[in-house]
Amino acid sequence: MCKKYLRGGGTQSLTNQFKACKKVNKCYNSDMKHYYYKKQGFTLAEVLITLGIIGVVAALTLPTIITKYQHKALETAFKKSYSNLMQALIYAEPELITDITGGGVVGDDSEFYSKLWEKYNIVKNMTKNNVFAMDQIYSSRGVGNIKSYNKKQDADVGCAQKPHLMAVDGTSVGGMYNCGAMWVNVDVNGPYKKPNALGHDIFYFGVDTTKKQIFPLGINKVHSYWNFGTQSRYCSKDSTDAKNGYGCTAFALENKCPDDPSKTYWECLP
Repeated sequence: MCKKYLRGGGTQSLTNQFKACKKVNKCYNSDMKHYYYKKQGFTLAEVLITLGIIGVVAALTLPTIITKYQHKALETAFKKSYSNLMQALIYAEPELITDITGGGVVGDDSEFYSKLWEKYNIVKNMTKNNVFAMDQIYSSRGVGNIKSYNKKQDADVGCAQKPHLMAVDGTSVGGMYNCGAMWVNVDVNGPYKKPNALGHDIFYFGVDTTKKQIFPLGINKVHSYWNFGTQSRYCSKDSTDAKNGYGCTAFALENKCPDDPSKTYWECLP
């Protein structure tokens, strides 16, 4: 306040104060304007227009932000699940991987599978080893059937089936001998969380009984009756095959988009 610069003290009129300020060179005309003019607020129309602009920008950007967050969450969960699987394989002793002969289906109660699941801290066998009953689990609570990679149709999980053992961290795993081969399957966020789609949160691995190792489906290798390394059929946004997504595990591990090499795997999820 320029009032404090007045000589002799006392209270003067605004006009006198203004003149005194000019004499002592301590303030300018603009310093006195707040005495004469009352500051005005925004009108209702201005507020509504501003809110409308904010709403439009949010509507355009929020879906993209949410999608990126969801894809990042799936990527983190996948990396954790793969790390857990490799640790479990070491614990299970690869030497326990042996050829299983005979026709039909053998459950996951072999010595190798039993040892493999011990490392996972399984809290619930959702189907009591009847892996085919997982259809009811995935269809319950409004979750719906498992979708293929591009989510355009229900997936044919066929020989590899669905993860049926719930781990303490919320993931689910499974494995069995079927169609002449051994399989391991992982749902990185469990059956009760979406998207429940191949190559998104559900991934398949094969078990090589000769090399005593678990390998990701999608590499150039025949497993059972298929070579899931055929990218255009088994991991593509354009594929119409019901097994589309079986071959995505290898791409996810390499973090390479199957349809666009310039992008990462998680950036281009359909």
